[in-house]
Amino acid sequence: MTEIVEHVGPDGEVSRLPAGERVLWSGSPDQRAVARNFLYERWVLAFVVLSFAIGVGDALQNGGVDSNRRLVGVSALSAILMCVAIVSIRFFAWRIAKTSKYVITDKRVFFDIGMVLRADANIPYSSVEGVDLVRHADGSADLVLSLTGVQEIPWLLLYPHMTWRGSRRGRPTFRAIQRPQLAADAVVGALRAYPQPVTADNATATAVPSSTRGVVAGVAVTSPA
Repeated sequence: MTEIVEHVGPDGEVSRLPAGERVLWSGSPDQRAVARNFLYERWVLAFVVLSFAIGVGDALQNGGVDSNRRLVGVSALSAILMCVAIVSIRFFAWRIAKTSKYVITDKRVFFDIGMVLRADANIPYSSVEGVDLVRHADGSADLVLSLTGVQEIPWLLLYPHMTWRGSRRGRPTFRAIQRPQLAADAVVGALRAYPQPVTADNATATAVPSSTRGVVAGVAVTSPA
């Protein structure tokens, strides 16, 4: 039986890990970076502004005596759309950041996520064949894992912590993290030090009950407490 011990991570939080396993890095998505780079907040607002400009031009050109009334209507509708867009994007970004936790240990990469259903993705380094760091202009970045050929996790389980950048298959992603180089260095260092080679025979992930979360390789979905 694997011994479970309390372990204090770099951020001061207590994690339950097998004896001898060390937390190298832990963090969560940055709310503003999620809104800006994943939910494309600026592009959505730019679309609303463009729609407003088109509506104003049409009202001035074809409104006639009712041009003022049409201008008021276009302005009111654009303001409502902008408020709805901002509130929706910011709320979704806040929920993603609030309900997501990323952990890198010397044995595995761990996702503790889920806005409705809790999902634990527990990926050992025997299932990882590469890491990409996708940087954003605001200093945040996405840490993207490439899994071995036989390894695949259903995209719906990890969404929105999944990307298809550079691959036809979904790739698990630490999304919108701050100080990303620390996380990247932790993963790369752990991969280099991991003694078990990446082969098709030892890279299979299986579904596991929530009672074994953080202990064995696999994926588990649990309801919120």
